[in-house]
Amino acid sequence: MGGGGRRRRGPRRGAALAAAVLLLLGAGAGGGFLWKTARDRNSADRAVRDVAVAYLGSWRAIDRDRPVTPPAVTPSRAAANGNAAGPSATPSATVTPRASAAPALFVATGSAHGGAGAGGGAGAGAAGVSAVTGPGAAGAAGIAAVTVPGDTDVPTLVTAMTDMRDRLRISDASFTPGKVHRAGTSATVPYTATLRLADAPTPWTYPGQLSLTKLGGVWRVQARLSSVQPDLAQGLRFDRTGSTASRGQLLDRAGRPLTEDQDLAGNLVGQISPPSGLQRAYNDRLEALGGQIVLRDAAGKTVKTPQTWPMANGQTIRTSISLSVQQAAEAALATSRWPAAALVAIDTRTGGILASANHPPSGYGRALRGTYPPGSTFKIVTATAALMNGRNANTQLDCSQTILAGGRSFSNAENEKFGPLTLRDAFARSCNTAFVGLAESLPPGALEKAAQLYGFDGAAPLPIASVGGVFPAPRDGAELASSAIGQGRIAASPAQMASVAAAVASGTWRSPFVVGGPARSHQLPAKILPDLRSFMRAVVTDGTAAQVQFPGEVFGKTGTAEYNAGNPPPTHAWFVGYRGPIAFAVLVEDGGFGAESAAPLAAAFLNALDGNLPPPANPATAPATTAAAPG
Repeated sequence: MGGGGRRRRGPRRGAALAAAVLLLLGAGAGGGFLWKTARDRNSADRAVRDVAVAYLGSWRAIDRDRPVTPPAVTPSRAAANGNAAGPSATPSATVTPRASAAPALFVATGSAHGGAGAGGGAGAGAAGVSAVTGPGAAGAAGIAAVTVPGDTDVPTLVTAMTDMRDRLRISDASFTPGKVHRAGTSATVPYTATLRLADAPTPWTYPGQLSLTKLGGVWRVQARLSSVQPDLAQGLRFDRTGSTASRGQLLDRAGRPLTEDQDLAGNLVGQISPPSGLQRAYNDRLEALGGQIVLRDAAGKTVKTPQTWPMANGQTIRTSISLSVQQAAEAALATSRWPAAALVAIDTRTGGILASANHPPSGYGRALRGTYPPGSTFKIVTATAALMNGRNANTQLDCSQTILAGGRSFSNAENEKFGPLTLRDAFARSCNTAFVGLAESLPPGALEKAAQLYGFDGAAPLPIASVGGVFPAPRDGAELASSAIGQGRIAASPAQMASVAAAVASGTWRSPFVVGGPARSHQLPAKILPDLRSFMRAVVTDGTAAQVQFPGEVFGKTGTAEYNAGNPPPTHAWFVGYRGPIAFAVLVEDGGFGAESAAPLAAAFLNALDGNLPPPANPATAPATTAAAPG
């Protein structure tokens, strides 16, 4: 019986095994079907999404108002390997096209998945490149490449985007697409728009939605005004309203508006529109905050206000300028018989500009922007180099009538010669030949190093149109000699030379500034300061400026700078110096010798500071012929 029972179990085992095989085969077939369905669904969703991404990228190109390159549409690695990416194969991603050196827009030209696009698809295939030039042109072309008429035509859609960009002053935009919703030949893709508007404190963010349709196997975005912004419709347009708060003011150190002074208003403060000067440099702080985005109908009536920013007054900015010092500078320049001049005054303790005066006041802002050879005022730098390299006030120099350097002959004003002089006396009398010989005796690079201490690095000192100092390294002996006396390729503005005088007074060179503080500063070697100051005092007591009646204890340096060929060559006149906490530089264009034209203006400035306003010059009086005086 036992044997008979075992024979009966055999057929049962076979049947069970067959049933199991059939079950496994059925399950396998069902699983394969589900896997293929998921893969096809994700591939179709990617085709929709890729068109949406191309559309949003092109829209951003329009908003940026310059050609950009939307990201190339590429399939995921899993899809490329033929594997399903799963139900969420299209995660949300921000469309941030990269800037392109050659303006171009990626336009898909084919897709292994049969997506939409010109000639075969904007789907997840290899992307081709179509170059389009002109502001926003790449974006407009990109929109046209993936869009079909909806409730409006494509040109009207692009016009609405461009109008929105211009009216709202959109400076940049980003769009974050959401999850694809697809049903048959229709699909929608939600997105979040983040628009950055010029002068707006925060971006404007809103949700939107794209509607797509499949035509002839190709996905396209439908042109709808509501896809630009949900509230937008035919006959409506977006606009911005300005802030009702007040713009901030630029004040002097005592709290008076700088606009009270005509010269400062035109050459420093600037204007709001078009922006210039300090108004442009500090617009972000001065501008009143707040405003609204409004939606208006064809009659200009506001029908909706989708965005409001709180109103706030612009900041008040207190500058280093002193209107009382400015007025003294202008009063001094008014005494000049020469048609063009400038005076810059600096607080020796901070480096802040106290006055920036130009003559005539409504003319060119030469005080900050003028570029001139500094002439003998640069001997402050040359003397610094000498003192840093072991020379002192009693170092003996030869003030010969001429000297040969680098194959070129150099002479003094009016061919003067004084014979043996100490360094102090050579500085006071501004002997060119002595300083040429001095520069030749210094180690290589010594003059350049000293110039760098005083900020001769070519950097603009202010965040507006302004000039500092330039000291190109001498290329030969002749250039070294020229540099030692402030000629050749050396150039500086009055503001720069005022900062040089301020550095001697304080012991620290500071880049001139009007708002905040100095951008750069260099400490001068303490050991050189007593001699350097004594040199500048000697110029006033028994040197080239001894005949000028200065009020108080003044330290200075005259300068006569050749700027063109001639016999004799035409020259600009300089005087730089300091008294107490105020350093200054005076430049007179075509003024001849510094002691003749510039130094008297410096004295007039100091007298005006003391309340002794000098009388203005007679406009009918022509400049006199330059007297024979050293620079």
